Amino acid sequence: MATAATALVSVAAAVSIVAIWAARAAEDDARALIDETITAEEFVEQAAPYLLMSVVQAVATGAAAVVTMIWMFRIAKNHRTLHRGGTWGPGWAIGGWFLPPLLFVIPFLMFRELWKASDPGTAIGGEWRSNPVSWLVPAWFILYSLLPLGLLVGQFSDGLSLGASERDMAQQVIDNQGMTILSAVVAVAGAIVFIMLLRGLTARHRALTGEADA
Repeated sequence: MATAATALVSVAAAVSIVAIWAARAAEDDARALIDETITAEEFVEQAAPYLLMSVVQAVATGAAAVVTMIWMFRIAKNHRTLHRGGTWGPGWAIGGWFLPPLLFVIPFLMFRELWKASDPGTAIGGEWRSNPVSWLVPAWFILYSLLPLGLLVGQFSDGLSLGASERDMAQQVIDNQGMTILSAVVAVAGAIVFIMLLRGLTARHRALTGEADA
C-alpha cells in the first residue's frame, strides 16, 4: 500500500510540474483571444491540455487518498492487535479524511498516534503515548492541508461564475500564472514530505511487527 501511494503521489506531483508548462502555453492562447487573433473555439481547443492537467492531478490525488486510507487502516488495526490502540481507531483512517472537510485535522492527529505507536523501541505493553513525533507529521499537515486550503480559497475568491465567457476564462488563465507555479511548488514539496512520512512510518511499523526481519 505504501508503495502504491508513493507512486500515485509522485504522479500527482509530476502533473503539477507539467501544468506549469501547460499554463504558459495556455497564456499565449489566452492573450491571443483577448487580442482577437484567434476565436473562442480555437482558444478552448488549444487550452485543453491545461484543463486536462487538473483532471489528471485530481484523479491521481484521489486514488492516492484511497490507498493511503487502506494503509492507515491496516496499521491502526495492527496496533489494536498489539494493544497499542489510541484515540483514533481503524475506522478513523477513512472517516477522518472527511471531518472537517478539506482540513485533514483528524488524519494529522492519527498520523501522530501511528508514529508514536509504531516505535519498535517500546516494549509490547509499554508506554508509547509519550514517544516523540517526527517533524514529517506537522510538515505534512502544513503542506497538504493548510497551504493548499489557502490556495484554494484564493482561487475561489478570484473565481469565475458558472456563466463565464471564454474571454473571462482567458483572463483567469493569465491572472493565475503565479498561482499555478506556487501550487506546483507546494504540491512537489508536499509529495516529498508525504513520501518520506510513508516510508518512515512503514519502516517503523514493519520493525515493530517483525515484518522487517521476514
